[in-house]
Amino acid sequence: MDISLTFDVERDLHSNDIKSLNIGIPRLLNILNKHNVKATFFVPAKLLEEFPRLFKDLRKKGHEIALHGYDHERFDDLSLKEKEVRIKKSVEIYKKLFKHGPAGFRAPQMSIERETLKILKKNNFLYDSSYTPFDFLQLLFFPKKFKIWFESFLKPRKIFKLENNFYEVPLSSLFIPLTSMTLRILGPVLLRIYLALLKLTNQNLTFFAHSWDFIETPQSRIDRHFGHERFILNFKRMIEILYKKGKYITIEKLVQEKLSITLKSLKKL
Repeated sequence: MDISLTFDVERDLHSNDIKSLNIGIPRLLNILNKHNVKATFFVPAKLLEEFPRLFKDLRKKGHEIALHGYDHERFDDLSLKEKEVRIKKSVEIYKKLFKHGPAGFRAPQMSIERETLKILKKNNFLYDSSYTPFDFLQLLFFPKKFKIWFESFLKPRKIFKLENNFYEVPLSSLFIPLTSMTLRILGPVLLRIYLALLKLTNQNLTFFAHSWDFIETPQSRIDRHFGHERFILNFKRMIEILYKKGKYITIEKLVQEKLSITLKSLKKL
């Protein structure tokens, strides 16, 4: 089974500080390095501008850098023109830093919809990773965004083609998603059961957390009740459990492999 660990890189929750970049990401990398795991980081273009050395260094170490909007904006709240401007600007910033275009995109707060997907395709993205099918937790956090949640809920729980050479890589879920929040809540035994069920019901696994999940966020009610130490401990457990059963891979390489397999199948025909 292919497993992708993905992280939305953002300023600190509630404080707009950057401890999650200066402290959280190094903590995360220490864990990933123990198993030589390469991850996918979704980053707002504005942070790429502000901290270019950090993200160039992550890229040099073999991690994938994908886009997470321009300034962590909800795309379903923007006009069509605003979406086009922000995505185009983000791509330009990315190209200036890395000398090539981005492969992937994740809408902040999973606020993806059809207009944005069309713009991504137009700007030569290889994939989007914003849908979370079969997930009830998203509705709990964003109850006013029922339409976005409902469309996401009904999507396939596997990689699927949106258009030619443009794919959706949904987050893994089984009523509750494979995210940092789930790892904060579950104990060791329930975590093992949950991961076992996910492996039985998914072709590949895509995990999602934030950079600020790896630091203390005292203003956060979630962190006060389900602390980041508990999350980090379960995150380490998850990596070790899944390491025995699968292969860790960035989303870009995962989609490229799928594309390669599809092309080989077509040649046989």
